[in-house]
Amino acid sequence: MKKFTVAVALALLCTFGSAGISACKEEGGTPQDTTADGDILNVFAPDGAPALSVAGLSDASYRDRYDVNIVDAETIQTYVVGDDAQADIAVLPVNAAVKLLGTGENYKLFGTVTHGNLYLMKKQGGTDITSENLNTLIGKTVGVINLANVPGLTFKAILSDSGLAFNELRDGASPSADKVNLLAIDAAQAVPSNTQCDYFVVPEPAATTKFNATGGKLSFAGDLQQLYAGGEGYPQAVAVAKTDVTADEIDDFIDALNSSEEWIKGQNTSSESIVAAVNSMMYKQGAVSTLRADNLTEGVIENCAIDFVPASECMSEILAYMQKINAVAAQSFGTPSDAFFYGV
Repeated sequence: MKKFTVAVALALLCTFGSAGISACKEEGGTPQDTTADGDILNVFAPDGAPALSVAGLSDASYRDRYDVNIVDAETIQTYVVGDDAQADIAVLPVNAAVKLLGTGENYKLFGTVTHGNLYLMKKQGGTDITSENLNTLIGKTVGVINLANVPGLTFKAILSDSGLAFNELRDGASPSADKVNLLAIDAAQAVPSNTQCDYFVVPEPAATTKFNATGGKLSFAGDLQQLYAGGEGYPQAVAVAKTDVTADEIDDFIDALNSSEEWIKGQNTSSESIVAAVNSMMYKQGAVSTLRADNLTEGVIENCAIDFVPASECMSEILAYMQKINAVAAQSFGTPSDAFFYGV
């Protein structure tokens, strides 16, 4: 845990009135918060759905305990590696957590934070996909945003569990008529005019954004959380803490996460205040979250599946999920040791 001693008064107080938020970052994004007679924990979380889980921690009542930093999803792992890792607590994808930290030597996993936000989208005239007719995708091409990571791995695990063979289209390869064809795409390619793809795997909130932007020409066709074994989602983003973070501090942070969840789901909490909260915690100066107030509806928040589950209750689910995605990944992410799980 990093310790900060007050040497000078804060030079700047930044207040976001819509949510009672205060936050200050030094030039370049370096956390600047200090406390007079205690320590604060540096918390890092990736932008997008995981950022929603910590949005409530922007409230001034938490400022003497946590300095929350929202970072680009592609860089989250850099804050938990190395001898001087910046994050005391971090939220990151479960596969990255296991690969980088799974020995339990430096960090402990103390819970699952999100449980899947991936959806199949179809073009007009496409068929809705359920576990009963998943074989409808045979011969079709599914464009997957982030095929090499959790979205693609989860979809591959779903296909594998259903006994469906899949084929990755690389270097201009032609689709196979007897397999589900998977094509790596970026978000901009998930559009109705894409003639290569019949379906797309898209995360929320981007999925709803695309539905609205296309006037329904791209629409929801399937829920990967329902298609995954058991139909109740899967451990997607998890929370880890450095081994020197105390049990009391972890318990307090869990309480804060639960309060944050209640706040973002509250009927009196506006989408504008949620986005303002996340923006106030962006690590890089001047950075703006990918979350948008005009798209952050109650349904979108529900689709982001934010719900803290302690390690003692999700360990078996994490082990099962890792086994499934390791079986379909190009390279194994490894299996976490029992020592990696806090309180188990």
